[in-house]
Amino acid sequence: MIEKNPRPGTFDLVLSWLLVGSILPRALPFHWSDPFIAEESRLRQMALKTYARFEVQLLAIFYWILHRPFMVNRWIRKALYYGLAKFFAEMAIVSKVMTLQETEKFILEELPENSQIAVGSCRCRLATHACDHPLETDIVILTGTPLWLDLFPKDYRLISKEEALRKVRECNETGLVHMLDRHMYYKGSTNYFVICNCCSCACLPIIGYKLFKVDGYHYIPSTYISVVDSDACEGCGQCVEICAFEERVVRGSKVRVLDCQGCGQCVRVCPNSANRMVPR
Repeated sequence: MIEKNPRPGTFDLVLSWLLVGSILPRALPFHWSDPFIAEESRLRQMALKTYARFEVQLLAIFYWILHRPFMVNRWIRKALYYGLAKFFAEMAIVSKVMTLQETEKFILEELPENSQIAVGSCRCRLATHACDHPLETDIVILTGTPLWLDLFPKDYRLISKEEALRKVRECNETGLVHMLDRHMYYKGSTNYFVICNCCSCACLPIIGYKLFKVDGYHYIPSTYISVVDSDACEGCGQCVEICAFEERVVRGSKVRVLDCQGCGQCVRVCPNSANRMVPR
């Protein structure tokens, strides 16, 4: 059974944590910023737990805003981007798109053997009800695991590395995109807390990317990008349809890659093996 989110308190509490955790570290030398960005920082973990408590409500608000008619106005869009989305994308909750192989390697080799992993309902799909993709796809890791288990014990459950691997493989087969998220990203910090399996229907980071990319919205650059073998490509468009980021087009009778974000779904669906992933 999916547990209802804890009843929200004042929205100012969330905003205060965001301000403390984002503005001050930028003004401090790296080692002085440890209380705000270090992996084991109690202050950072308190901020992450506060975010988790209000996450679904915040995502629902953002989804509603991003789908309002006024978002076609470029000045309103820019104001929202620089006033809010830029902070979330570049520091607060920062994503890196990964291929299935990268995600498997991360789970197997980079997660400590004794670390706990839990899976629960995708927060974006809970907030938006925008699609019928699988719901149990939110894989919390490292410092994220005890926080989400504490807040949502009836929704999240502990799983093994083997089940986490099965989960990401199942998600990949349904066309979902793997994203490794960090909290309080600052000068290369690696505060990993969740592996998301995202769709273009409900995922706020993907919706935000498509809306704000002209203004500079970006993820941590992926390790790999897709290239097309023009001799093998028949322009069927299957890779265009599967691209959650809308970064592929058919020009003439061939597919052209725009700004690939590195998920690798195009390789999976191409019937002619015309796509391959290469280091960025």
